[in-house]
Amino acid sequence: MMIHIACNIDHNYVRHCAVTLVSLFENNPKETFTVHIIARELSETDRNILTALAGKYNNKACYYTPDAQMLEGFTIRATHNRLSLAAYYRCFLSALLPEDIDRVLYLDCDIVILGDITPLWRTPLDAHTGVAVVEDTGCKELQRYEILQYPAEDSYFNSGVLLINLVYWREHHIAQACVDYYRTYPERIIFNDQDLLNCVLHRHKTLVGLQWNVQDGFYRNHPAISPEWHRTHAEILRHPVILHYTNRKPWNYDSQHPLRDVYFQYLDLTPWKGERPWHSVKNRFKRFFRLLPFYIGMRKAKYIRLASL
Repeated sequence: MMIHIACNIDHNYVRHCAVTLVSLFENNPKETFTVHIIARELSETDRNILTALAGKYNNKACYYTPDAQMLEGFTIRATHNRLSLAAYYRCFLSALLPEDIDRVLYLDCDIVILGDITPLWRTPLDAHTGVAVVEDTGCKELQRYEILQYPAEDSYFNSGVLLINLVYWREHHIAQACVDYYRTYPERIIFNDQDLLNCVLHRHKTLVGLQWNVQDGFYRNHPAISPEWHRTHAEILRHPVILHYTNRKPWNYDSQHPLRDVYFQYLDLTPWKGERPWHSVKNRFKRFFRLLPFYIGMRKAKYIRLASL
């Protein structure tokens, strides 16, 4: 069985893409993957690194350079300091990928894969379903639906993990629908590609289990998430299949994510083996003073303690 994976990146995310891919290959050794990498400005060295990593596991990497005009007029709003316009390329996968591929699993590259993804890959996608997704941690925020102008009953999904029905996308011209919607309602699109895809596909999706996109917010001490919810989902939080660092990244000097170290386990299987943000004396000092209020109890812990669930 061939499993098709898609990532859209720029040069700054090559190492993080390498971590995502190595974790995928390591934890799915019996599967065969073709990785479709959408990027405009990768160097030959960047491509060689990713190609070699895929080849080491007997998998294949393919590269696509989209036309810059594809994103003419698009802008990055929320989290503009972490995202580039490349984030929108996932909206055009049906136009970019070969027509003989009928489904693809899109993965952000702030993700590590920690288990068997074949159950997700085999999720039924009927003629009325454009995508299989996991609800976003912000799906209970009613203001989002007021801005996006669709019913809260349709929910709101995270766009970092998308099992895409490419047949549906081609038949319903989803790539063009995204362009048309953005040009018509640019003021509604705050969370970039995620808002756009929710607007276009909110009636044509299927929701899958949380284990397929365990987001940073699920680990947070937040009024919207009760201790009972954390206890109910303790097994998924401890053992996610797809772990998604949606907010502060593990490579940020001040990351407090309880599974931060998992990222570095897989980084050490890439050409960046051994590199750590705390190797910088400056970052160690910055981390100490940034986290000091949490250490001495002046501020409440941002994240739950997995051992206490």
